[in-house]
Amino acid sequence: MARLDKARAEWFHFERKDKPAFARWRAREFGSLLSNARDVEDGIRDAQALIHEVEIEMRRLFQDPFSAYQRVMFRRTHPNDVVEKETPRDSGAGRIVSDFEKEALFQEWVKSALGTNPDKMDDEAYSSSFEAFKSHMFRVAPEQPPPSPLPSSRPHPKRSKEPEDIVTEEEPVTVDERVRELYRRLVRRLHPDLRADGSAAVSALWHEVQEAYAASDVARMEILLALSDIEANQMANQTVAQLYAVRTELDRALRALEKSLREAEGEDAWDFARVGPTSALRTQVERQLKSELALRTQRLDLLTRTIAEWAAGPSANRKVRLATAANRAAWG
Repeated sequence: MARLDKARAEWFHFERKDKPAFARWRAREFGSLLSNARDVEDGIRDAQALIHEVEIEMRRLFQDPFSAYQRVMFRRTHPNDVVEKETPRDSGAGRIVSDFEKEALFQEWVKSALGTNPDKMDDEAYSSSFEAFKSHMFRVAPEQPPPSPLPSSRPHPKRSKEPEDIVTEEEPVTVDERVRELYRRLVRRLHPDLRADGSAAVSALWHEVQEAYAASDVARMEILLALSDIEANQMANQTVAQLYAVRTELDRALRALEKSLREAEGEDAWDFARVGPTSALRTQVERQLKSELALRTQRLDLLTRTIAEWAAGPSANRKVRLATAANRAAWG
């Protein structure tokens, strides 16, 4: 218990003293870098939200990125306007897709799924792949059969109750008598209304008692009773088995806390309240902040380029590009 109290004090000092002092120093020394990092994170969050919304729109109406982007931006810029009502021809598999949109979608599919540039495909392979893509992706949905006539108004014959229709009352949950006895003893010792000292250890034990009682955990209640006896210096009332269980519980808590302390020692804020900032620490923190800012800026640039490509519209029709190239070659 002495070792556990010492570890708790170290953790308390790290959480309540070192980390706040380090945060204040970092904000004072690198305010501009932190401000830029917040702006970049805000940009990433907004761009990701827009991309997610456009992708949902693409799947919902089977649209190309340009059309979905235009539709999403219209909703954003005109939130009070009513978007035109979608008819069956505009939604799902029954939407009429133009040849230009089909070819644009095919080119996007070749780039994303096959990982190649459609311009590098020869005409025969391009045409056969395009026809297979159209036959698979733009099949006409079969007509739905007419709805069946409404049933007659005659009352249905009374149906006997199925097993799932029978509602059975849940049996009341019985609490083990030993749990009740332990809970009564612990309430008399640990209840906040009966304790005027306001000890943090007693308060933690009280919350654990509530959890153990709700779970009807007899073994846990026995350990908590032994811990309360140790807290009250009543060691003579405990058996060797109870003391061994308490020691096991304390060892488990100590190992977990020491692991957290070892991890905390690797942080920049460790022991900052006592040692204070050093030139090496300042250089390390500045390098780390600049590196993280550069990585997040690259992420934002990638998202921004994706949105810009969607806003610019689909690539030009392949046939138009090939005809233009042929004309240029003919004219020299």
